[in-house]
Amino acid sequence: MRYLAIFILGFLLGASLTNLLLARQQEQLHLARTELEQRLAAASEELVQLKENLDRESRQVIVAVEPVITFSGDRPPAVEGRAVTQSLTREIQDILAPLKGQEVRRLNPALVPAMIDGRTVKVNGRQFKLKVTLLLISDKVIVHVQAHGLPASSSSSAVSLMAGCPATVAI
Repeated sequence: MRYLAIFILGFLLGASLTNLLLARQQEQLHLARTELEQRLAAASEELVQLKENLDRESRQVIVAVEPVITFSGDRPPAVEGRAVTQSLTREIQDILAPLKGQEVRRLNPALVPAMIDGRTVKVNGRQFKLKVTLLLISDKVIVHVQAHGLPASSSSSAVSLMAGCPATVAI
């Protein structure tokens, strides 16, 4: 009977020690699992934000048209030049107004210079032939236009489009 009591006491003591060691190991595993769940949640949130940013960038929309005008040939005087530049800027913005609100990636950049290139525009009693030299497309369309002053004897007021696209295009 005495051996049986020692055996049961040893069994209980061994089970208690084993339980203590396994409980500590189980607690460490639980803490590691919780930490990994937190890291997974943070990584998932970061992935969602990156996808949203990518969607916003891929849906970049044209919001403005900014013409940059230089003159060649018959240049207007300084004061009149500012007025002519403002009028030409307004004309070019009106011509390119349909581009506003369109997605940049769906825009055909070869067609944009063709909308302006070769047009003859009458401003303040003078005629200018427009030539696109550079086109930059992002959320703003920046178009560099060279305005060549035509002689006063040319009274053709027809607006024409040239075939081809000699302008440099950058997106």
